[in-house]
Amino acid sequence: MSHILFISHARGVHGAEAVMVRAAKACAAAGARVTVVIPSIVEDAGLDKALSSVRGIAVMPLPYRAAGKNMLRTHLVRLYNIPTLLTLRRFVHREQVDVIYSSSSITILGAALSGMTGVRHVWHWHEPVDERFGWHFTMENYYRQAAQTTDTILCISHQQQEEWEQTLGVSLNNAVIVYNPIKQLNVGPTQPHKDVRIGFIGNFEERKNLPLLLQTFVAIHDKVPHTSLLLCGAKDEQDRNYVERMTDLREPIIRVLPQTSDVAAFYRSIDILVLPSWRETMPLVILEAMQAGVCVLQTNRSGMAELVAPGTETLFFSPDRPEELEHLLMRCMDVDYRQYIAQAGQQKAIQLVNNQSFDEQITKILCA
Repeated sequence: MSHILFISHARGVHGAEAVMVRAAKACAAAGARVTVVIPSIVEDAGLDKALSSVRGIAVMPLPYRAAGKNMLRTHLVRLYNIPTLLTLRRFVHREQVDVIYSSSSITILGAALSGMTGVRHVWHWHEPVDERFGWHFTMENYYRQAAQTTDTILCISHQQQEEWEQTLGVSLNNAVIVYNPIKQLNVGPTQPHKDVRIGFIGNFEERKNLPLLLQTFVAIHDKVPHTSLLLCGAKDEQDRNYVERMTDLREPIIRVLPQTSDVAAFYRSIDILVLPSWRETMPLVILEAMQAGVCVLQTNRSGMAELVAPGTETLFFSPDRPEELEHLLMRCMDVDYRQYIAQAGQQKAIQLVNNQSFDEQITKILCA
C-alpha cells in the first residue's frame, strides 16, 4: 500500500486546494495511505473539515509558508520552513512515505523535502506564468533548477506548460497534462431578467483585468441603458472602493458582491459571464457558468481553448483589444444569439463533466 504525503499551500477548499482534496480522496479510495500537511499558521477556511471527514486521510498541521512575491521573501520563507522540513524528513523515513505531492507551484516545501529524502516528488502547477502575477519573474533560476529535479510536474493545460517552458528556458520533459476536475453544478431554473445582466466572479486582483470590463461596460451602458453589471468576489471595503474609483456608475447599475459559496445563485442572476483576465490557466468558473446556461465571454489567453470551441460554445477575445470585448457584448445584446451560445456551451460543459477522467489519471500517477 502506497503512502502519499500531500502538502497544501493554504487551508481553503477553492482552486488548487479543492483539486488537492479531490486527488487525496481518489488516492484514499484506491487504497493508498494518505497524509495531508496543512499550514498551521493560517486560519482554516474549510480544508480541515473537508479532509477529516474522509476515511483513510490523516491531517498534519505544521508551521510553514509558501513562496513569496520576490526572491528575498522566498529565501526568508525557506529559512522559516527549516524546522518543519526537518520534522517532515523524520516523518518520511519513519512512516515510509512513497510519494510527495505539492499542491501548487508556490508550495516549495515538497521540492526541498524530496531533495533531502530522495522520495519521488509530484508537483502540481496551477498558476499562470505572467509578469502581472508577480512572484515568478525574479525567481526563474530557482524554479528552473527545482523543475529539473522534480520527478513529475502536473500542468493543467498544454498552453500553461508551453508558457512555463518559454519563461524558464527549458523543456519540461517531466510534465504531464491533467485537466482539473469539473464540479457538477446543480443550478435549477433561471428566472428571466428585465435587463441584460453581465457578470464577473473571482478575486479583484490585477491579473483579472477588471478595468477592461468596467470601461467596456460603461461604453455598452451608454448605448444599451437596460444593462447592469454584477461583480462577485469582493473581500473587503477596499475591493469596493477599487471599483468605485474606476467609474461614476453606482448601484443598481453596478453591484459589487462579496465572495460566496453559493455560486449557482450568482449564475442564475446573470445572462453573460465575462472573464477579462490577462492570463488564465484553466478557469473552472467558465465551465460552471456554461453548465448554468450562461453565455460566456473569456480571454483568449487561457487553456480553456483546448476544451471548448470558440464562436459556438463560448466567445474569446483578446485582453489587449478592448474593441473586441465591446463588439462581442453588443452582439450578445441580441437574446437569440446569446441563447445560442449559452445552449451550445451548456451541452459541452455537461459532456465534459460526464466524461472527465481526473481521478483515474491522478491515482495512476500517485499510486503507481
